[in-house]
Amino acid sequence: MIEVRGGTVPVRILGDGPPVMLLHGLSANHTEWLAIAAHLGRTHRVILPDLLGRGSSSPEPHARFTLSEETERIGAILDSLGVSGPLLAGHSNGASLALSLASRIPCRRVVLFSPVTPWTERPASLRFLRSRAIRSAIRPLVALCRRPLTRYILTRRVYGDRPPPIEDAVGRYADPYADPARALALLQILVDWDPSVLWGLPVPQDVSLHVVTGDRDRRIPHDEARRWARWLGADFTLIAGAGHGLTEERAEMCAQILAGKPVAPRSDDPDLEN
Repeated sequence: MIEVRGGTVPVRILGDGPPVMLLHGLSANHTEWLAIAAHLGRTHRVILPDLLGRGSSSPEPHARFTLSEETERIGAILDSLGVSGPLLAGHSNGASLALSLASRIPCRRVVLFSPVTPWTERPASLRFLRSRAIRSAIRPLVALCRRPLTRYILTRRVYGDRPPPIEDAVGRYADPYADPARALALLQILVDWDPSVLWGLPVPQDVSLHVVTGDRDRRIPHDEARRWARWLGADFTLIAGAGHGLTEERAEMCAQILAGKPVAPRSDDPDLEN
């Protein structure tokens, strides 16, 4: 457990070797990386935080979650662990955090899985959450509806052709929000989330960037991810059949990419594109 500005976060560490920090998506938690960590932990020290307000973290009532504040907290986690020069990877909004952190600290390499981009649309309905009174009124509904809403999002928006066991995934991602503090924090996270701030990020210099996405991603279209890769000057890999949850759907392939190993097409992935 590590104290950061705005609360306390748990960090799970697996394996030994060069450090790799894996950053989960907006409302997810470290469990999305466990299958990848099982592969990567054989040769690396894998650092898996539950970002503040998610997983088993303990957020304070007035914590904020702008890109800058989230990045500062992640840097504080690395400082607490005495880690420097890590390989950074992030999924979805976690990719934004990895990119932001890489513009502030030295790192070996940055891999962005299904990244949020500056063109990612922010739903207009989120503006209603700016009122703290509305957030307080909605909070009990977050806990009440967490499982059916999570199931809908996972099946309709996240997974492609190889989803993990759905009920297990629903439990892992929904159950943390039974806690009132985390449910309220989630609403604040949605208020503070703004993909357009990515335009203001400096592109990390002297570091290898790699964007990886699936051709069945219904959250961030792969053409948009490819456009972001070109903007960043990053390598680009498209994985056939994978959806927005490719870190779970293609864990072994993602682990190979993180380890810097070549990924060859397989019989059931004939359209892998590098």
